[in-house]
Amino acid sequence: MKHFALGIISLLLFSETVCAGPLDEYYLQQFGESNSVQLQKALLSVSAESPDADRCGTPLKHGLKRDWKLLEQSTQKTLAKQLALPTLSGAEQFVISSGGHFKIHYTTSGTDAPDISGINHYTGLNLNNATDWATKVATIFEDVYAKYYSWGYQPAPTPSGTYDIYLRNLILQKYYGVTTGDHPASSAAYPNSYTSWMELDSSFTNSIFNPQIYNPLLSLQITAAHEYHHAIQYGYTYYFDIWYAEATSTWMEDEQYDSVNQLYSYIQNWFSRSTSSLDIAASTSTGGGYGRWIFNRYLAETYTRDMILGVWKRAGTLPSPDGNSDIPMSPVIDSVLSSSPYNSSLALDFFGFTKQVYKRDWSSHISEINQIPTHSPIATYSAYPVNSTTATSSVTLPHYSFAYYTFLPSTGAPANLTLSIKGTSGIKATSFVKNSSGLITEYPFSSVYSATVTIPGFSSSSEAVLLVTNTTDVDNHQASFSTSGTTQAVTEPTGSSVYQTTGSNSSSRSGCFIATAAYGSYLHPQVQQLRTFRDDYLLTNAPGRAFVSFYYRCSPPLADFIARHTVLRGLTRLALTPLVVSVVHPLIAAAFMFLSGGALLMRQLRRSNTSRQTLIRTTQSR
Repeated sequence: MKHFALGIISLLLFSETVCAGPLDEYYLQQFGESNSVQLQKALLSVSAESPDADRCGTPLKHGLKRDWKLLEQSTQKTLAKQLALPTLSGAEQFVISSGGHFKIHYTTSGTDAPDISGINHYTGLNLNNATDWATKVATIFEDVYAKYYSWGYQPAPTPSGTYDIYLRNLILQKYYGVTTGDHPASSAAYPNSYTSWMELDSSFTNSIFNPQIYNPLLSLQITAAHEYHHAIQYGYTYYFDIWYAEATSTWMEDEQYDSVNQLYSYIQNWFSRSTSSLDIAASTSTGGGYGRWIFNRYLAETYTRDMILGVWKRAGTLPSPDGNSDIPMSPVIDSVLSSSPYNSSLALDFFGFTKQVYKRDWSSHISEINQIPTHSPIATYSAYPVNSTTATSSVTLPHYSFAYYTFLPSTGAPANLTLSIKGTSGIKATSFVKNSSGLITEYPFSSVYSATVTIPGFSSSSEAVLLVTNTTDVDNHQASFSTSGTTQAVTEPTGSSVYQTTGSNSSSRSGCFIATAAYGSYLHPQVQQLRTFRDDYLLTNAPGRAFVSFYYRCSPPLADFIARHTVLRGLTRLALTPLVVSVVHPLIAAAFMFLSGGALLMRQLRRSNTSRQTLIRTTQSR
């Protein structure tokens, strides 16, 4: 058992030493080009394989093109095909859309050929061949083009006047579509404008696309709306921040094709992780990017759809922070909101949005409101009083994040609920009560500096809730609350704006400073796993939040030192391996600990037995 345990840990350490490189290894893994990571993938797989398709391949292609000059020549040679125009599996044919804006490339043979019988089966269409489907694709894109043009968006720039779209089998990649930036476009208004081209799954009939629920025509519609907005984004700036790019493209699916409604499924993964920042990396599993589309709906309802267009126009005028990194979009949103005619701020509107999560008084898409998930409380209380001696009643929040707490009337509950709060300068808070008829009344705090509100009639209500929001771009703002009039001390964060560090791969964008330094990119799968563990397990309880707060204060200088030394980065990856294994595969970690403990126990028992036998022999010899 001892040798088995030692063998397992040795294999893990060896595989991590060999395989876990910086940016090169990340992209080689993501595009399936790494031959040295089989054991690592088996033991440190990022997550369980999802049966559904990923929404979009644009984030990965965008990152690859942005980071291209940072990769080794051998990596560039291997991945060059990812940035080249596709070669279809059979003889290439094409159709030009009726408006002349799109050129649809397709084939009738090989794996890229559209599944015409499947498309007809799920849609009820009567297509005769692949040309009919390519023509349908062209028609959908002309409809999408016309709507974007009518809303004031500039068309996606193209080198030839027609935008190239390739119908391919994307099942292995599990993508609906992907838009790839190509070459600089001539634009006086937007100096970083780029052309692009697009790939779509050729059929949308595979089970990963859920064709029984969203037939191929519906999947085509929302994918066209989504991907063409990425093409438009490249037209404004090559350096767009991917979380907001996905939030906007996803939002546009419903603006263009209101009846499909697939996008509502992404929101819950944000609301159930509300203590994660607004701008975390795009991921359908965390709600990053994709689930954030609902914030755009709030902004559009508050100001009109033109406000989001204004964000992209403003971003198009800005340079990259360091000549290669993406432009953080939260400051851009704030600058647009702060100017005329809005005269607001991201702080005010993010707080307004977090209140809307509970109030649910949306003014558009009324018939779909029930599809928006309800708020997810961090904790629910039914025993009183609630304070630091009886319950967890404090929170530390990263930038632009929020937390809800629910208070239920019960036997012994006060007739009127008194809520006290103390928060740092970036915290905004309010409370609500819902009566038995579902009517919601807000009871705002005058401030968060030892303020109190009293909610009358609590004992006969349905529930009361407390909302705490970090409305700033600074991590680790704190709040303490209670129903007994006492609050704990809070400490102002020592950090500055997370956007003051440049670089899209900056550790400040993820908070996992040491892991990012060790693996070379906040995008690395192991860093993503550690970040998810932080959001789902550490930030949801007081001891975990205390540890994260301590880590944020102490780790940046150490991370900077590690990042500058290749040997230290390798040693840090070795040291992190047991933690990553424990996070990704807790059962394996538990089994390893059990085996290790058993081996140590057996070794101790053998030593004790040997000592006892030695003592007996010595006694007998005397």
